Amino acid sequence: MSSKKQKILKKLKNKYRLVLLNDGSLQDVFSIRLTPMNVVMLLSSSLLLFTLVIFLLIAFTPLRQLVPGYGKVSDNAAIIELTQQIDELTRLQEQNQQKQEALQKILGEDERNLDSSGMKRPVLRK
Repeated sequence: MSSKKQKILKKLKNKYRLVLLNDGSLQDVFSIRLTPMNVVMLLSSSLLLFTLVIFLLIAFTPLRQLVPGYGKVSDNAAIIELTQQIDELTRLQEQNQQKQEALQKILGEDERNLDSSGMKRPVLRK
């Protein structure tokens, strides 16, 4: 197991040269010595830096308003108040609907059902 780790570490420490050549004159334009470990470190550092920049942009600019659940406290209070008003209006509307249905039942019935003069009276036996 340790021999595999040593082989991997040895491969990560091998040095390579990255050279940019001018095609027309074949002159070296840029040259750098790299190891695979350096490349991994460079990529991870770049990713970390990119993540940090994005976090700072979101945290300290108006972009934070676009993140769900990360609004102003005053906005949250207004949303809560409006939700309570909606609940109250819904409750009132349901009560009015019930009252209207009760009135429709009363006003919509036949007069015969409401008139007690047409009803049979029980006969009292002595």
